[in-house]
Amino acid sequence: MKHCLGMFAALILTGLVACGGVESGQAQEEMGQQSSALTCTANCPTGAITCQGASCSAVDGSHVQCGSVIQYCQPLICSKPTACENLNGKACSPSGSSRGCCLGGQPTGGCYCTVNGTWTCMQSPGDP
Repeated sequence: MKHCLGMFAALILTGLVACGGVESGQAQEEMGQQSSALTCTANCPTGAITCQGASCSAVDGSHVQCGSVIQYCQPLICSKPTACENLNGKACSPSGSSRGCCLGGQPTGGCYCTVNGTWTCMQSPGDP
């Protein structure tokens, strides 16, 4: 009987240690997920939008989604500050990004952020 009790206690002790190891592994796995966040970026008419999360997706001209949070692109509203001729040559970041601008009061233009960190914008409907 004493022999059976000893084996039973050893089994319980082994089970507790094993369970503790699983919890520890789960904690390390969760920490790994937190430190390896993904970044997604969508180019929008008003500029780029970005989010970070364990999972994400992006659709240019529409939205970014991180987890269950969705951030939508804002529409380009034509005014003097969004006119192509006013944005051309102004500072921008990051290099390689793009945004919309207005030509003749219509949101039909576009700007590109150059390696020099300035916008190069379409100045007339015929510009490439």
